[in-house]
Amino acid sequence: MKRKFIKIPVLALGLIVSVTALNSCVKDDEVSITEPTRYTSSDVKSYADLFKVFWSVMDQRYNYFYEQKRQDGMDWNAIYREYYPKFAALKTYNKGAEFSDKDIQEDRKKAIQYFTDIIDPIIDRHFAFDVLLPVSKSSNNTAERFRGGMKSKRANIYNFDDKAGYMLNRLDNRVIQSYRFSDGTYFNLFMGNLKTNPDIYYVSYNQFALYNTQINLQDKYLTPNPVDNYVLTPSEIESNPDLNAIKDITVRNKVRDFTVNVLNQWNAFPNSADVKSFNEQVTAFKNTEIVSDAFVALSRKLLTASQNLIAYGNKSLYASVLNSESDKYITWFMGRMKEHAEKGYNLPQFQTDVNGLIYRSPFYQKLLNPLHKGDIKKLIIDVRGNGGGAVIDFRVFVERFVTKNTVWGYQRTKEGNGQFNYTPWIPMQARPHQFGLPADIPIAILTDKGSYSMSEMSTMMLKSQGSQVVSVGDFSAGATAGLTSNPDSFNGGSQDVIAGVMQFYMPVMATKDANNKVIEGVGVEPNIYVAPPTDAEVAAMKNAPATFIDRVMNEAVKYLSGK
Repeated sequence: MKRKFIKIPVLALGLIVSVTALNSCVKDDEVSITEPTRYTSSDVKSYADLFKVFWSVMDQRYNYFYEQKRQDGMDWNAIYREYYPKFAALKTYNKGAEFSDKDIQEDRKKAIQYFTDIIDPIIDRHFAFDVLLPVSKSSNNTAERFRGGMKSKRANIYNFDDKAGYMLNRLDNRVIQSYRFSDGTYFNLFMGNLKTNPDIYYVSYNQFALYNTQINLQDKYLTPNPVDNYVLTPSEIESNPDLNAIKDITVRNKVRDFTVNVLNQWNAFPNSADVKSFNEQVTAFKNTEIVSDAFVALSRKLLTASQNLIAYGNKSLYASVLNSESDKYITWFMGRMKEHAEKGYNLPQFQTDVNGLIYRSPFYQKLLNPLHKGDIKKLIIDVRGNGGGAVIDFRVFVERFVTKNTVWGYQRTKEGNGQFNYTPWIPMQARPHQFGLPADIPIAILTDKGSYSMSEMSTMMLKSQGSQVVSVGDFSAGATAGLTSNPDSFNGGSQDVIAGVMQFYMPVMATKDANNKVIEGVGVEPNIYVAPPTDAEVAAMKNAPATFIDRVMNEAVKYLSGK
């Protein structure tokens, strides 16, 4: 599960004093509501204030109070009545001179226990809460993290890298791809045919960032853009005042002819038959998504050619015509050639896209194209240890395995600030991808308690396609609530720093499956349950991959071999 928390500052700027009514006897329309982001450090002067702000944000933004009340009897108002006096009894929040470090640490321990007891029953497995708490009189407050289910021991899962080390030597026609994000994290993917069962294709990835595998191409490349006057022409060269300032006409003509020749040599590349053929194949790709060997070979050829184009930006190129009189013109010409190539013909975009096409082509040639042609007959999708990721992957990847429109789940959001103010449940639908499977095939999805969010929702979506799709392994994590990078568009959820001292990781939506069952904290139930690995098995996969036996894989292969 990919979580990013920013470092919470000790102080927040601004002053917005608010009064939040917490008495459950007060009517909703009489309650003074403070938006979570409008709390400042002025609103948190004590442990009592800290709890009040925490409770209020949860009261407004948490999406599962109805289910919490039904499943385990959670009464959020009763929690306020029980815990507000406990937090109010903690007096050391401001680390006054009358308190010792021991007093401060004892209060911190009590606050941690209170938050643990309150948050542990939270069923939303995406949910997390960070809060700065005093640690000593001379130290800055430090953060503690709380989440639902934190008191329970999590079942073992296989580390993705260990799983890759185990699986790679068991695959033929392997494809391995990796992408580094700006935050230093990686998207890793590997796939291939099982050596022992070549008719079974296997694919695994550490997070849902499969949009990075997509080949995205413009309609045409290296076509001139004269609209913005970036394209350099011989007539512009002829009329250049710096060129015409060269007094010796023989020298002037020599300089002109030399630079026109540089321009013509460069123009020969975008006007070549190979570039024309490339653009034709781009059009064909957009209509079919087929990446042929010839298309890849031509792309490599053109990328190399583009990198070896005449060095118009190197002044030594012009040594034979460069002198004090021509220097100003040559400098102008070099700048115009840069604009001509980079803006007039958009050479950098061409090089970036072609390089991406070459790198991503194995994903298409080994998986996407054979899948659409019907050449892949049986498939394992291994999302064990996959922490979720981008929702766009539904469209660019998961729906390639969808053959019919189905409702695979439902979502709702908060409709107001009340605990039980929800919108109606809205169905979530799967739809076939234009270049996806032509017909149903047996698919086994491997899950465990490390399968979060998009891993679970993808499993739910694909299982809605029929009995030919089964999940194998342990229950998933139970983190199906909907997230967004823009929670401000919804009444529910929060990922903001609040009052400078706390931050929630709280989804904006609630989710239930196609059978109208909320599975937060429970997970997607596997069709074929396999007990999670023991400590010894986890170690064996990492340290002895050659002899290790993966029980989940064995069950998946057994199932698919019978199909």
